[in-house]
Amino acid sequence: MSEFTYKDSLERARKAVLDSRSKFAAPTAQETKEASVEGLMRPRMRPEQTEAQSSAATGIGQALMEALTPEAPTESSSSAPETSPRPEARYETEFKGVVAVPGSLSEDEEFTQRIEALADKRGISSSELYKVIQGESGGNPTAQNKSGATGLFQFMPATARELGTTTAAVKAMSPSEQVDLYDKYLERWNYSGSNRLGIMQAAPAFANSSPDTVIYGKNSAAWKQNPGWRELNGGDITVRSINSYYAKQS
Repeated sequence: MSEFTYKDSLERARKAVLDSRSKFAAPTAQETKEASVEGLMRPRMRPEQTEAQSSAATGIGQALMEALTPEAPTESSSSAPETSPRPEARYETEFKGVVAVPGSLSEDEEFTQRIEALADKRGISSSELYKVIQGESGGNPTAQNKSGATGLFQFMPATARELGTTTAAVKAMSPSEQVDLYDKYLERWNYSGSNRLGIMQAAPAFANSSPDTVIYGKNSAAWKQNPGWRELNGGDITVRSINSYYAKQS
């Protein structure tokens, strides 16, 4: 409806309302008597509207309806764009990443050769070994934390003793010698390469256990400290969930 037509209809409606008010008749004596008996809920009768008044009222009502009614959505806007479903959470089992040699170790040819040999021997990738070194020590062969864990692979004092050495001796070893000591550590637990190396850092006694083997039960101290190791549903920490955690670090 154009602005002129809208204003014209509004003016005609206003005049019609004023005109209709002037035609209300005062109640008769009979109506006054009936009202006193029937109460205020008795409907009052309005005089019939003329055709012009009715047309004006319809015009203003139509104008208001058009102004207040939202436009119907077009075919293109009515259909919401399809969204891709969220990828289903799943377990990973293979370490697929490519990890560079940490720090200055890339310049140590003997070290990189020992890493390659160990990877071939255990049926794993050299990148997975580099990832462990990167995560444990940042590639620093003399790294030592407050608990006494020392070297590239962070051997604990008790572990070093089991392997016939000490953390002081580990700290003095060359990077390639520490790789040989790590190979001895894997041999100590009969590691076959069937699980990720993360198992050897987290729970070496489960080196070759089946995927659904529970390592730490729900609500145990280790379970509370390591949320990333838990099953996808927040359940126990298993060989499978630890494998998946470390595989996703690739």
